[in-house]
Amino acid sequence: MYTPAWLAEQERAHPGREFHTLGDPTMPAHARRRHLRASARHDAWDALPRITAPTLVVHGTDDAFNPAANAPLLAARIPDARTFLVPGARHAYFEEFADVATPAVLAFLAGSAVPQAPLP
Repeated sequence: MYTPAWLAEQERAHPGREFHTLGDPTMPAHARRRHLRASARHDAWDALPRITAPTLVVHGTDDAFNPAANAPLLAARIPDARTFLVPGARHAYFEEFADVATPAVLAFLAGSAVPQAPLP
């Protein structure tokens, strides 16, 4: 979800802080299993060409859960979609790389040009 360096920095800055990106820690085991099963079986590939809303596909280049090569595939399948890759980011780019991802998303939502992601 996060780069090791970022996690180490967070631990130094906020000892004992828990990250709940993987879900609510109070979720019962049966609910967690069902969530994981639903996630594993989710397939919206055939529905993507029917999306009519403006779409920005945001993805971390170092995502270990979902390879970055999937981002351009999704964007190509969704009419007029754009792609924004966050260099060096893993799956939780929205938290670890908020300083890069958030301005891009806000610009997209405002109808402005999406800024270029900085090179690592």
